[in-house]
Amino acid sequence: MKLAVFVSLLVVLPFQALAGSCVGKTVDVWVANGHGLTGDGLQDPDPYVVVKIGEDTQKTRVIHSNANPGWWEKLTFYQVTSDFMRIEVWEADEGLRGDDDHLGTCMELMDSRGSSFHVVQCTVKDSGFVKVFYKCY
Repeated sequence: MKLAVFVSLLVVLPFQALAGSCVGKTVDVWVANGHGLTGDGLQDPDPYVVVKIGEDTQKTRVIHSNANPGWWEKLTFYQVTSDFMRIEVWEADEGLRGDDDHLGTCMELMDSRGSSFHVVQCTVKDSGFVKVFYKCY
C-alpha cells in the first residue's frame, strides 16, 4: 500500500509543478505605480523600473521628479525561459555623474494558474514600493 501511494505521488507531483509554470508562455507585465520612492538628494526622484524574465530585459520610461509615479506600462515577454521575474527599481541620475541609483530588487516566482492578473508589491529603499501585475498565457 505504501509503495502504491509513493509511486502515485511520483507520477502526480511533476505534473502539478508544471501546471503552474510560465515557461514557454507569453507573460504580460503591467508596471503600475510606485509610492514613497526616494532619490539620492533633496529632490524628488526620477524613477524607472527594469523587469527581467530569463534572458529577456525590458524597462519603463523615466518619470521625472516624482516620488509617487504612475507608469501604467505594459511589457510583453514572449516564450519565457524562466518562472522567475526580477523587478529592479532605479532612480535616473542625469547629472554630471550619470550613475543611476539602485533603489531595490524583488524576485517573484510566477504562476500561470488562474485567469486574472497576479499582483506583486515590490518594497524598496526607505519603505517605498512599486506595484506590478503579471499574467502568463
